Amino acid sequence: MQKTETNTKEIKRQIEDNTFKWYVLSVVSGQEELVIENLKERIKKQDLANDVIDFMSPMINESSLKKGEKIVKQRKLYPWYVFIKSRMNDKIWYIIRNTPGVRLIVWAETRPVPLTEPEYENIIKQIEKSLERSELTIPFKEGDVVLLKTGDFKGMKWVLRTIDSDKWTVIVNVEMLGRLTPVVIDADKIELMS
Repeated sequence: MQKTETNTKEIKRQIEDNTFKWYVLSVVSGQEELVIENLKERIKKQDLANDVIDFMSPMINESSLKKGEKIVKQRKLYPWYVFIKSRMNDKIWYIIRNTPGVRLIVWAETRPVPLTEPEYENIIKQIEKSLERSELTIPFKEGDVVLLKTGDFKGMKWVLRTIDSDKWTVIVNVEMLGRLTPVVIDADKIELMS
């Protein structure tokens, strides 16, 4: 009889955590912001605002070249996921699981499992890194034939040899004096041969 009572207390203690921790929710694709709004509304109605203190669906800037112009768009760093910082108890767990758009709490089979501190720090580092610079997507691939748009060699055809997305440059092979010579060019100075 006493063993059953101990197990019940242990289960209760596992579900009731009064420290604030980050939990990961798997949500329906494209509904990350809607899920956050639904959760905020349900938590407010249940008077649990002091138990759930933050939500996150990180966005980053992503740059690409389109017709020689640099275009910056925002994209989700973790599509299909929402992060929630809260205490955890049966009531909060029930609200989260039954919010439209929430598929499941990641790692939760019988009870919710929060992110570890190193996991959370890694996510924050990825967000900070993406905010420091816009990621560039160069719409070319190695072996493409490209044209130079400006400068002394304007209109010349070159074969793309290497792409460096971090520096936003490409290396092309230029024929000079009968030899192929690698030349570094800014990615916005070339265009794909049509």
